[in-house]
Amino acid sequence: MTTTKALLIGQRRRLALTMVGGFAVLVALTLAVAIAAELADIQTAAAVTDRLVPLLVFYAPAPIAAAGAYARCGGPACLAVGVVPAFVFAALVVVGTVFGVPGVGGGNAPLGGVTMSFALVGLSGAFVGYCAGVTAALLADLAGIGGGDGEGANGEDAGGRQEG
Repeated sequence: MTTTKALLIGQRRRLALTMVGGFAVLVALTLAVAIAAELADIQTAAAVTDRLVPLLVFYAPAPIAAAGAYARCGGPACLAVGVVPAFVFAALVVVGTVFGVPGVGGGNAPLGGVTMSFALVGLSGAFVGYCAGVTAALLADLAGIGGGDGEGANGEDAGGRQEG
């Protein structure tokens, strides 16, 4: 698989799914702990989650997308990392509203607008991270230290056979 195709479409599907799914689980657990800490009035846990939630929701998609691009997970997976926090947030609000969890319902803010704002912020960060990861992967390939696409010099595959 050529480097361009690996960077755009991806060649490591399992790693890409693990990256997106793992990030979704991490965001969901952090938001759930933040909600539980707030409801239980646990000051230490609430203080930690008050700093951790914005870090995960707004800042983490860029470096995760960069690492995914460098690992050749593909553009769709790297950009999906950016919208994960928005979907997790929307799902928790819907579940909280359905089950009547205090302080989790939709309130006065329209859920669609808040979710779209989160998605746009995360998607823009993931796009910047993806571009940085692609640049790093291409520079590493140019320097001869990348080799993530399984090809050697002169179009040879990993076994030394000429591709055809």
